[in-house]
Amino acid sequence: MAKIILPRYLRAKRLAKGGKAYFWERPSWAKPPAEKFGRECPVESEALGTDLSAAIGKADMLNAALDDWRTGVQGRPAEGTVSALFGWYRGHVRFLEASHRTREDYREMMAIVESVQLKTTVFGQRRAVEVNASHADALYRLLIKQKGERQGAYCMQVCRRVWNEAIRAKRVKDPNPFSRMGIKMTAKKGNRANTRAEYDLFRAKAREMGHQSMAAAAAISFELLRRVSDVFGYINEPGDEERGFFWEDYQPGVQFAMRQGKTGYTQIIPLRGDPDPDSDDPDVRARGALLYPELEAELARMERGQGHIVINERTGERFTEREVGRRLRSIREAAGLPKEFTMTGFRHGGATEMGDAGIYDIRPVSGHRTLQQTATYNKATQEKARSAGTARQRHIAERARKEVDR
Repeated sequence: MAKIILPRYLRAKRLAKGGKAYFWERPSWAKPPAEKFGRECPVESEALGTDLSAAIGKADMLNAALDDWRTGVQGRPAEGTVSALFGWYRGHVRFLEASHRTREDYREMMAIVESVQLKTTVFGQRRAVEVNASHADALYRLLIKQKGERQGAYCMQVCRRVWNEAIRAKRVKDPNPFSRMGIKMTAKKGNRANTRAEYDLFRAKAREMGHQSMAAAAAISFELLRRVSDVFGYINEPGDEERGFFWEDYQPGVQFAMRQGKTGYTQIIPLRGDPDPDSDDPDVRARGALLYPELEAELARMERGQGHIVINERTGERFTEREVGRRLRSIREAAGLPKEFTMTGFRHGGATEMGDAGIYDIRPVSGHRTLQQTATYNKATQEKARSAGTARQRHIAERARKEVDR
């Protein structure tokens, strides 16, 4: 009888009660922390039972997967798998219409889910139609353990959206295994609002450290309630070059404009209130009081040029997100501000201050909007922005008077 040659890494072991059992043993050179092309080996050692023919067939599959990992071959995902479903979603209009940051976050979460190690394969190779609620729950528990509660919840949110779009596209009534999981899909704690005292301290420390651009960025965000991506004008995709705040759009003591590159819409923010005939200041009587004096003071400390206002002094170019993060941390630590203090917190702090001033519709200043604005609406918005800024200055002055009286 011819000797049977076993596939690589398939071993036979005699059982105590007689007979043989077969085991596929992952070679030592493939065990963690070994990586090939940035990936750990996706297959692990496995018991393959006592049926020789079945063991040989399974060992061949495991060896093929091992070879693909060793040589970096990933190939096109098999039709019907979770990886194929994620690939379909990345070409879906809902995904393509999302912001650059959202798409990057979704890609990261899908990659995490795809790479979750199962017994003999990874989650991305599982058939999507076979994923049920039990699988979703087990996946969530595993991700919490590996990545933390927040990222685990975000992965489930992305999966839920992908499955929803697939169910809608195919017009089927299959239940979404990632729906009604009983988990909170948002972060437990929202962005912390920076106070005006922290805002003042941050700007002073930034100036002291030679980072005037960061002081100006904080002022734009806090005073005009602007998103960090707009303040720094991050360039992530075509059209971003025209978004943000430019010297050409700033008229000191008159108005400030913010460009929204994709829509072509420019929002005008008046920098003075209505003229006050009862004021002792002749400039205020004639032109109105300045609504954002701290902001204009920071801009006055900069050398006026052309193009985007907030640029990296070291490179002369716009900041990247990573550069902003590094510089924020250095200023925050030097100023003794808490770790929860963020650039996003400036916008939240400014909005909180406006709410305290009795202005609850902040859209005329912040730029939040849900309808396409006509020329008439733009004019009304500027008047509302002037009123909001005036009320805010009254609130700041009243608060300062109360501090003095204490």
